[in-house]
Amino acid sequence: MILKRLLFFMGILLGKLVLDVLFGLNRVKIVNEHFLIDSLDAGKSVIVCCWHGRLIFPFYLLRNKGYYSVAGLHEDAEIISRVGEQIGWRMIRGSSTHGGRKAYRKMVDVLSSSKSVVGITPDGPKGPKQKVKLGAIRTAMQTGAFIIPMSGQASRRWEIKNWDIIVVPKPLGIVTFVFGEPMNVNRNSDPEESCRKLEVELNRVQDLADATAVDKS
Repeated sequence: MILKRLLFFMGILLGKLVLDVLFGLNRVKIVNEHFLIDSLDAGKSVIVCCWHGRLIFPFYLLRNKGYYSVAGLHEDAEIISRVGEQIGWRMIRGSSTHGGRKAYRKMVDVLSSSKSVVGITPDGPKGPKQKVKLGAIRTAMQTGAFIIPMSGQASRRWEIKNWDIIVVPKPLGIVTFVFGEPMNVNRNSDPEESCRKLEVELNRVQDLADATAVDKS
């Protein structure tokens, strides 16, 4: 119990530093970032979606912009939330199992304003892996926000096994960030079909990130 609490506080105290070191010691590629920039320039709000296993990539790339991110209420999410606040995210707390209604209302409120961004892992916090839950789709239907799939990969990495596989970059490689084309989900869209389309696009973007993050030096 004492060790667990120690690791908890170390994660909070050192999380930002660790991220800065790991990403700062890599070369960076960013693919199709214009999809996000163009959407915001057009006055649209955006839901950035990334599979839970690759969440560290948008979490770091989109830091210090005043964007919002959704995290659960469990202990691991507490670390993510504290570190997220340190690197400039505004955290919305709640998940499909705890605090979901409050989080949903907050997301709708945020995304109802133009040029707002909310980051979501649509298969989090506990899976099933790479299966889109309805939260992101329903939020987009309610607010008119675009959904932009995103992923990332590192040519040198640790893969931490949980209920999925969390990818963490190692130093001295290449880190790639990939954005997909915006999805326009409206009130007349079929929620289940929209979930399937988002799954396909998230997998495509992730495959592209895997193929692009190759160190050929």
